[in-house]
Amino acid sequence: MNWKIFSVAVFSASLLAGCYTAPQRPAAESRTARSPLPDAPATEQAPGAVVSPAEEKGIQISAYEPASRTPLIPMHSKAVSSLLKRADQQAQSSDLDGAVGTVERALRIEPRNAHLWHRLAKLRLDQGRATLASDLAVKSLALAGGDVELKRENWQLIAKAKRSSGDINGAKVAERKARMLN
Repeated sequence: MNWKIFSVAVFSASLLAGCYTAPQRPAAESRTARSPLPDAPATEQAPGAVVSPAEEKGIQISAYEPASRTPLIPMHSKAVSSLLKRADQQAQSSDLDGAVGTVERALRIEPRNAHLWHRLAKLRLDQGRATLASDLAVKSLALAGGDVELKRENWQLIAKAKRSSGDINGAKVAERKARMLN
C-alpha cells in the first residue's frame, strides 16, 4: 500500500514540476526598461561591404582576456611547516624513506593539502616508484583548485613518471596538458 502512495506522490510532483515556468517580465516593460543605444557614428563603407549587426548598433566587441595568473602560496600550520623542513633535510641527506614518512605525517594533519600530495609524489618518483608517483600527482591535481602553477607541475611530474615507466603516449598526453596551462 505504501508503495502505491509513494508512486502517486512522485508522479504528481513530476507533473507539477513540468508545468512550472519562470516568471517573466512583460514585453512592454522590458523595452522601456532598457536605455536606447546611442546612434553609431557614420563611417564610410565601401560599396557592397558587409556590416555586422553589432557595428550597425554601435556595439564594441573585444576578445576575452583571462585574469593574470599569480602563483598561490601554500599555507601550512606550524606543525606541517616544521615537518616539511625536516622532510627537506632528510631528502637532502638521501634519506628518502624518512622524508616520505615525514610528509605522510604532515598529510595526516592536512589531508586536503594539494602541495603535500605533490611533495609526496616527487619523493616517490625519486624513489623510482613511478606508478605510485603518478597516482599521487593525480590526487594533488584533484585538490589543487585554482592553483594553475601546481597543476602544471603535477602534469609535468605525471609525464616524467609515465615516461620512466615506459608509457610514452601517456607521457605525451600529460606534457600536452601541462603546456595547455601555460
